[in-house]
Amino acid sequence: MNNSILSLYKNSLSGLKRDIWLLSLVMLVNRSGAMVVPFLSIYLNQELGYSFGECGIIMACYGAGAVLGVLSGGILTDRVGFFKVQVFSLLFTSMCFIAVMYCKAFLPLCAGFFFISFFADHFRPANLTAIETFSTKENLVRSITLVRLAINLGYSVGPFIGGLVIAYLSYEVLFILNGSSIFLAFIIFYSLFKNKQHKVIVKDSKEEKADRLPWFDKEYMLFILSYTAIAFVFLQLIYTYPLGLKLDLLFNEKIIGIYMALNGIIIFIIEMPLIFTLEKKYKPLPMVLLGSFMVGLSFLALGTIPHPHVAAISFTILITFGEMICFPFANMFALEFSNDKNRGKYMGIFTMTFAIASILSPLGGMEISERFGFSSLWILCFATVIIACVLMYLVRPKKNSVHAC
Repeated sequence: MNNSILSLYKNSLSGLKRDIWLLSLVMLVNRSGAMVVPFLSIYLNQELGYSFGECGIIMACYGAGAVLGVLSGGILTDRVGFFKVQVFSLLFTSMCFIAVMYCKAFLPLCAGFFFISFFADHFRPANLTAIETFSTKENLVRSITLVRLAINLGYSVGPFIGGLVIAYLSYEVLFILNGSSIFLAFIIFYSLFKNKQHKVIVKDSKEEKADRLPWFDKEYMLFILSYTAIAFVFLQLIYTYPLGLKLDLLFNEKIIGIYMALNGIIIFIIEMPLIFTLEKKYKPLPMVLLGSFMVGLSFLALGTIPHPHVAAISFTILITFGEMICFPFANMFALEFSNDKNRGKYMGIFTMTFAIASILSPLGGMEISERFGFSSLWILCFATVIIACVLMYLVRPKKNSVHAC
């Protein structure tokens, strides 16, 4: 069994270009510094003394910055190329983290976290473009998988280190380390890719106008609505779950960091062999529904299991496997609605689901937690996923779409 998994890893990663490995290194360093955001709700509420509602507004500003950052990043990537956008993103994000360390008042915090995510999310479309540039059609999926592995390994390191820093040092040190790690990623990326050729792809305006538009595709927009609801629930993992562990389950930051890191570790070890196995046997929609149901079930476990550590472990395992199954297949399912002439627009709207949920999730999650308690929020999350799954089950791509999977 172990040999077969190792063989699968070896075969999946063989033949990838050196540039993809270098991009993965940059992402590993960048995401290893993701120390502030997992503890953001705790920092705002416990350290600075803001109410749940005020925390929700500040974190919604973070989500709004992500929405505009993705849009702006995509436009700039088409105009000036992925290299300049990624350099710009890493440099300014690192500077923002250091600056926000000095923000204590409400409005400066709203502005500070808005600009952190605004600059940080420029990186996403530029990075995807870079991966596509340095890959062939045959190994594009494997290239994306390698970069995802680096991201998840970084996400497992960041919260773990963050929890230790808070426990033994301070939040100020946390901001400095977060900004410094992103600045290090900026130096590495600039050094490795400054002499590469960076093509700027100019799209044919006639081609852009061809075929149907996604916002007139009722089936697709129903899928987007359902998927946004699932994203709303999943993002409670970032926005309200850490605060729930702190105030409801009475864990300290060190334990919270360990549980947050466990999510990334499981994904790093299991996701690739799991997805490579499932994609050969099952169609995307059943896997999206299964993964979504597991995400919902994780919140039901969190809200009903009385023992704190059993509840946290059950939640982590369920939401991690739900995430691994749902999100890759959701990408595949979204592609089934599009064809070669409109794929960019369809996937652009698909990408926006998480950005929009990043605004709604902290606002709704914090308000419900403050008024009715964390357990009520967890049960509501489960109910929301069930409704979203029922709606998504009714969705079918149009017959004239060109399947890209």
